[in-house]
Amino acid sequence: MKEKVIAKKTLSTKEIDLITRLEFYGKDIYNKAEIISFCGGSKTASYLIKKLLEKDRLRKIIKNIYLFVPMKAPRGLWAGNEYLIAKALAREANYYIGYATAFNSYGFTDQVAQLIQVVNDKYSIKKTIFGNRYKLIKVLPNRLYGLETRKIKNEDVVFPIRERAMIDVFQFYDIKKASGILSDQASKLNMPLFVVYLARYPVLRVRRRVGFFLEKLGVDKKLLNKIDVGEKGYSPLYDMGSNQGKINSRWRVIING
Repeated sequence: MKEKVIAKKTLSTKEIDLITRLEFYGKDIYNKAEIISFCGGSKTASYLIKKLLEKDRLRKIIKNIYLFVPMKAPRGLWAGNEYLIAKALAREANYYIGYATAFNSYGFTDQVAQLIQVVNDKYSIKKTIFGNRYKLIKVLPNRLYGLETRKIKNEDVVFPIRERAMIDVFQFYDIKKASGILSDQASKLNMPLFVVYLARYPVLRVRRRVGFFLEKLGVDKKLLNKIDVGEKGYSPLYDMGSNQGKINSRWRVIING
């Protein structure tokens, strides 16, 4: 049987020079504009990007954004940091990495996130990149508050703080599970700050439901008075089942479960 010959992917001097620059700056991810600045022109940069993609030293994330595979890494065995890739997917949008990832980081749940969810004000897409799944969830800018940056490989990546993440629990899980998490975690929350964040949250149904459970937990009524629940209509406390039940006029909820 004739042996299969595998061509060796050698690097040119210019390719090595660019790789050296990329390694010097120490980032996982570069955009085309950065690479152009290293190469001194767009034509040269485009050519070198093309060659390094062919030789598995750059891997495309989305248009004009690339994962850099350093010389120390075996080709094909370098997936990059999933949070830096999530940040790259958000591009110029305001964003945070939230939901299951944030819940796990704060101990709200032991469940490891199978999907990296990026809450942002521009994009709504799903992508699988290097084996990891990502979902960008577009929201109005008025939900993007209560955030912090965490250093990941010398880059700032945005996450919600604990009190903001707790509000998202009521958007992500069914209400019975969400209220259980709130009860378990209440002692770890900065309650005055949590109430301020809840009062600011733009979804009336969530404000009503969370306020109802906070009252059950014995939170100071002076704090709870900061939460506007509207003057018209009622919201069912639970999403499942009938919309009929006992009326709670303080929180304007129908206790339907």
